[in-house]
Amino acid sequence: MKNVSKIGRRTMSTMAFLTIIISVAVCTMAGYQYYTNRMESYRSEAYGYAGTLANMISGDRVEKYAETHIKDTYYDAVQRYMDSALKECGMLYYYVFIPHENDLMYIWDADNELDRAYLGEYEKYVEGDKEAAFEAMSPNPPKELRITKDDKYGTVVSAFSPVFNKRGEAVAIAACDFELSDMLTDMLKYILTLIGGIVLISFGAGVMLTKLLSSELVQPILDLNTAASNMINNLDSDSDFELNIHTGDELEDLAQSFRKMHTDLKTYIGQLADVTAEKERIGTELVLARRIQADLLPSVFPPFPERSDFDIFASMKPAKEVGGDFYDFYLIDDYHLGFCIADVSGKGIPAALFMMMSRIMLRNYTMSGKNPAEVLEIVNRQLCSNNREEMFVTVWLGIMDMKTGKVIASNAGHEYPVIKAPDGDFKVLKDKHGFVLGGIDGMQYTNYELQMEPGSKIFLYTDGVTETTNVNNELFGMDRMINALNSVNKAAPLDIINKVNWSITNYAGAAPQFDDITMLCIEYNGYDPDHGKIDELTLEATIENINRVTGFINKRLEEINCPPKAIMQIDVAIDELFGNIAHYAYDPQIGPATVRIGVDEDPMAAVITFIDHGKPYDPLAKEDPDTSLSAEERKIGGLGIFLVKQTMDQVEYEYKDGQNILKIKKNM
Repeated sequence: MKNVSKIGRRTMSTMAFLTIIISVAVCTMAGYQYYTNRMESYRSEAYGYAGTLANMISGDRVEKYAETHIKDTYYDAVQRYMDSALKECGMLYYYVFIPHENDLMYIWDADNELDRAYLGEYEKYVEGDKEAAFEAMSPNPPKELRITKDDKYGTVVSAFSPVFNKRGEAVAIAACDFELSDMLTDMLKYILTLIGGIVLISFGAGVMLTKLLSSELVQPILDLNTAASNMINNLDSDSDFELNIHTGDELEDLAQSFRKMHTDLKTYIGQLADVTAEKERIGTELVLARRIQADLLPSVFPPFPERSDFDIFASMKPAKEVGGDFYDFYLIDDYHLGFCIADVSGKGIPAALFMMMSRIMLRNYTMSGKNPAEVLEIVNRQLCSNNREEMFVTVWLGIMDMKTGKVIASNAGHEYPVIKAPDGDFKVLKDKHGFVLGGIDGMQYTNYELQMEPGSKIFLYTDGVTETTNVNNELFGMDRMINALNSVNKAAPLDIINKVNWSITNYAGAAPQFDDITMLCIEYNGYDPDHGKIDELTLEATIENINRVTGFINKRLEEINCPPKAIMQIDVAIDELFGNIAHYAYDPQIGPATVRIGVDEDPMAAVITFIDHGKPYDPLAKEDPDTSLSAEERKIGGLGIFLVKQTMDQVEYEYKDGQNILKIKKNM
């Protein structure tokens, strides 16, 4: 088998498999036919012998023998006939019996002396014989063979024929039995002979077919395989491609195709290098375009950490390298926030360019002080001019007044916003839609108002959210989005958008993303007039003014409910830091010093800043004293600054624009 080709081995394996299938099929049919014919032969013979015996016996005599158990010359004549027939015809048993309820009584039994039943002898029925015997004595007895299997008699086929008296009554049964073991043995020999013939024929056919395949198919294929390997090595050279196959069939056509492919490949490889370089250049530019687009959108959160009157978060996941969706938000002034979400028609680079142009115009005109409807009208007019690609963009634009919580908004064909009241669930607001921007010049848009209370939220999205599909092409839909929002309706905007993103990803599964997915969520917390307020005191840097500075700072600390322990630690720090300014900043003259106090909220902390225009002096640069030494052993000085560093949560110094600036922070 070592020199046989793979195709040859597969051919032999296929022939072996087919041989098994054919053998099973042929042997099944042949065995069935053999068994059917032999059983029909048994039926004919058994009923022939049983019927002959039943016809020749007098039923009246049978009744007499059953009563008297006395034999006579008639009895002996019948016995001799039965013994002779048994030996000549190959029967297993040949007998006459009378069936009773629980057993049968023999009248005649042709058998050898060792296993013969005698007149009047009783015997238990073999399973099923009782029913068959009484059925044979019925008016219309069937002529079907009985097959029984018994430990004593083995596998036997039997035929029962009734014996009638002069009155026409069935009084006994003439029975004939044949043993099946010989038939089964003959059938097995017959089947094995068939299998042997099939195997020999199949093996011979397989060997011939293998040789034919080897010469007519395998060798040309091997030549093609060798030529294919050599072809790769010769692509960079100018040598000709040699392949001599002359079979006059499809293999010769394939060899001709190989020669043509070699020529074409040499041409294509040269072109492929140019295409690959161009593709790499385009890929690099797409990566750069995606980065530029991402940098255009606000991506640092929280974007206004000093503001506590609102919280905002947004995300954009493009379907391709770059997307057509965008969001934006910006402070128009200290008390007004502009925010929008938009979806450009189309995908890829064209949509990204249209998106960047739309975003710039929307922001610029909103920052100029115009209301949302006015902004949409101006941007629509400019987008419609020279819009040869007939692209458009849907926009939802709003401006929030931080003092009152009132939002003025306008919708240019975008998805409905979803609004949450402070103690309610997210609900869809079916606002009035204007036409998309860039669609028809001269369109007018309408403003409407939303009143936000502290704790209210607005959720904006593009159709990529609701139209996300799973592997069954079923939409994510509005209901699933609302359910996801309400499952975390008390959470911050960041957690809300993360929850919706997770729900979309989990629903889509392995299905590809076909559209950009963009979301924006804003929560209004209420206007805080004191938020970010910084109190400032400027006075001469003298020791006498330390008490004025301490009183000024303590008043602000008490307003924000600073714990007494923290106030005491801050007072110690003020004494040390303002005292350093008084002693060293302007020595020997006296100059001004400014003290500022502000409040951070997360975590709640007091931030105090000391500013002077004196000589550059960094008190934090001095080495900390070794507190493990005794007071007599330690160097003089430095202990006050050390205590400030130990008691404050943050201490920073810088010299900037001719000023010493030292800032301390104490968490509350």
